[in-house]
Formats: sequence, structure tokens, C-alpha cells
Amino acid sequence: MAEGDHTAIAPPEGLPEHDEEEDAHVEHGVVLPKISPTPGVSFVETMISLMEHELSGRTLGWRPNDIILGRLTDNINSFQLGVLEALRFTTLRLKDSLTRMGDADAYDPDLEAALNLLMNRATLFWFPSAENSYGEAVDHLKQFLVKLEKGQRHFYYRSDNLQLLISTYRDLMGNVNRNLIRENVGWFESDDYFYYAKGVAHVYFEILKVVRVGFESQLALTLDAVAIMDEVLHELYRAEQMDPWLVLNAGPNSFLANHRANLNAPLSEVAHLLVILSQL
Repeated sequence: MAEGDHTAIAPPEGLPEHDEEEDAHVEHGVVLPKISPTPGVSFVETMISLMEHELSGRTLGWRPNDIILGRLTDNINSFQLGVLEALRFTTLRLKDSLTRMGDADAYDPDLEAALNLLMNRATLFWFPSAENSYGEAVDHLKQFLVKLEKGQRHFYYRSDNLQLLISTYRDLMGNVNRNLIRENVGWFESDDYFYYAKGVAHVYFEILKVVRVGFESQLALTLDAVAIMDEVLHELYRAEQMDPWLVLNAGPNSFLANHRANLNAPLSEVAHLLVILSQL
């Protein structure tokens, strides 16, 4: 557990902005973004910004494959692995459902390429390096974004697409929760689980804010779905605020904290609410 690699997690630059009109949506510290009128543009822009921040927005960039310094920055390494995994699942849903009318509709080649590149191992140092692979993935997402803006490809605000995305996020969050409550975890593993969960939750927070705005009409079709999504964002916001100087792994009867358990509190509620949303 590296104490010296504590770094506050700042929101990536370039995420969709909000204006004064959006202040009416502020609740529990969550500010909903003002998104592009072209469906899917803000969704893909957010994905791009999240990955670019990890590749070039941080000092030293991508860490999990850094042979020397990476050994000293395990908290950031784990956070980046969580971001990567959440973006892999997001790209899968973007490729398979959000941008297709049905099974007969062709996959977009840029999204296929982006997903394949994101699947490369995070620890690859060369031939190709992880950062080069993920940088190429971002380039393909940018090419897809241009096609969206030109009307050559489409993003579909449909209830079934929303359910598939929510179900995918639910499944990954279930795995995150299991690691947060795992017993007999050593002190050097505990912070890895903590920051991995933070990385996944960070992607969810940014993507689901865009989803909350873009899919508002679909959410409003089901009783309480808007309120449930707002509560999901509130719990993710709580997780965003947890940034201890040192991740402690104390037992249930100790006077010290167990930060995995603390983080699991809002994220287990997120998992529960995603289950409800996936069944509406």
C-alpha cells in the first residue's frame, strides 16, 4: 500500500458543461450536464474525455504498465484499471445496442476497433504498449463521433437500450461489491480494491449523468424511474467524495476505519438501485 501516491481524483477536462438552467437539477451535490441535441454525442464525448484524462491528463499518464514508477503508485494504477473496465463495458453496449436498430443492423467498424483495442492488457509495456492501444481506441471513438455529428451513424434513445446498459453496469457493480466486502484481505490488497471500485464508480457517475438527461423521456415512462436514477447519482456522488489519505483495513470491532466497507455502503445501494432499474 503506497502512501505517497495519494492523489485527489479530479473530474476530467472536456466533459459536457452545465449552465444556470441546469441548476434546477442540482440535488445532493449532483449537477446534471447540458448535453448535445444530437443523440449520443455527449455520451461518446464523455467516454473520450474519461480515457484521455487517464492517458494524458495525469502526471506520468498510464501507470499499470510502468515497470518502475508503477510499483510506487498502486492506488492510481488500481483506479485506472477500474476506469478501463467500466469503459470496456460501456463501449460494448455502445457497439452492440445503443447504436443499432436491431440484430440485422451492422456494427460500426470504429466501435469494433475501439472495443478490441480497449481489451488489450493494461500492463503491456510494448508491442503494443497499453497506452498506445488505448490511444488508438480513443481515436476510433473520435472517428465515430464525427459520423454521429454528420448523421452518418445514429444513437438510439430507446428503453430497451437503456435497460441493457443498466443491466451491464449492474453486473459489473456486483463484482465490485464482492471485492469490497471480501474477508481476510491484506492491507496491501485492500487499497487496490478500494481504488478499483472508485475508478468504476467514477465512470458510472459521469456516464449516468449524461444518461439521466438524454434518456429522461424513457425514464419518465416508468413510475419512479427518474427518482431512482437521481438516487443512483446521489450515491455515486457520495462515493466520489471518499478520498482518504490512507486506506485502512480494520476489522469490524476496531476503532479504526475500514474504508472498503465505507465505500461499499453507497456502492451497494447503487447496485441495488440498478437491479430495480433493470427490471422496470
